[in-house]
Amino acid sequence: MANLIKIGHIYINLDRVLSIEDRYASDKQDTMVIHFSTAEQEPMTLSNREADYLRTWLNSVATNLHSAIERESGG
Repeated sequence: MANLIKIGHIYINLDRVLSIEDRYASDKQDTMVIHFSTAEQEPMTLSNREADYLRTWLNSVATNLHSAIERESGG
């Protein structure tokens, strides 16, 4: 069974995702670009509400390495 998430009317197979780029940090655009592991598949861009949903979910499940390093080093 595929590892799927649903955002609005879009289903994303997480098993095929290579990386996700948050464009807000670099360009102040409310977009998230999903890059897939297969070269034939074009990146998918989510914007506005869909980008916010994905960003919120990623923040809830991801480990922030900067925070983890600070805790381990005592800083």
